[in-house]
Amino acid sequence: MESLKIIKKIPFIHCAKGPDACEECRIAQAKGLSFALIRVYLRERTSARPTTEVYVGCRRVVGEYDIIKRFKSKDDAKKYAIKHRIEITFD
Repeated sequence: MESLKIIKKIPFIHCAKGPDACEECRIAQAKGLSFALIRVYLRERTSARPTTEVYVGCRRVVGEYDIIKRFKSKDDAKKYAIKHRIEITFD
């Protein structure tokens, strides 16, 4: 398995630099957090991407991710997770 899909609450971002180094990321971060369907790559990729922490079994993995879909509400995210059998985290 080279990647996995998960629904997780994540910030809005502009680039991999993050809000400490990028003005556009600071503006995006002001929008707060929202639930998003993301693809987390379990192996290093060649381009700079934002990273997140997920658990694969009992192992903690920090992987780069792409946003596939953002949800308007927690309920929308839960319904999508159930319908498509995708793991969702609420922390």
